[in-house]
Amino acid sequence: MKKFPLIEIGIVVATAILLYILIYPGYVQNKEMNHKYDVISNIYAVKTAYEMFVTLDNNGVLTENVNPKVTEYLNSFGVKNPYSGEAYTPSDITIYSLDNPIDVADNTLSGKHGIQRGKPGTFSVGIYIPDLSTYKALSEKKDKTKDDKKALEKMVLEVRKYTVIGFGEDSMPVSMKDMSEEKEEVFYLTGEKTAVEQ
Repeated sequence: MKKFPLIEIGIVVATAILLYILIYPGYVQNKEMNHKYDVISNIYAVKTAYEMFVTLDNNGVLTENVNPKVTEYLNSFGVKNPYSGEAYTPSDITIYSLDNPIDVADNTLSGKHGIQRGKPGTFSVGIYIPDLSTYKALSEKKDKTKDDKKALEKMVLEVRKYTVIGFGEDSMPVSMKDMSEEKEEVFYLTGEKTAVEQ
């Protein structure tokens, strides 16, 4: 029976360590990228589930809270949290408010979307509801003057908007490089509904 000299065993061990050093970081990076793309895919599913709830169960009115029916619809699509492998619960979707239309479109890491935090694989829905008091006061006025009527006709109806973001392994919003590949931007989807029915 032939004995293996120490030098040959050392070469095998060194080769195994070298392969580990070269391959493992790529494996970890690919795994995180797969999770990131799973979260992005799930963001689309959350938006669809939210809109299904609004349309089918809430008479087309956007809500400022997460009804358990939203996660029922979400789970009916067969999506799971890529980090835990579990089905979603209502506590996996949080709400935050957006102060103005600029916040809705601000995808910087320091903007309203970028400062949100959540458990890996969960979501947050940002809601912007405009102040319609001026429109309502004018439309409900009994004796409208000619100027009131003109102002009412010219008034652009504001829109309720919402955004959906998802959180990655670091509990920060999932982000992607912009088209120039120079800066990271928060990945989000947005939806809207006219706040005033005509």
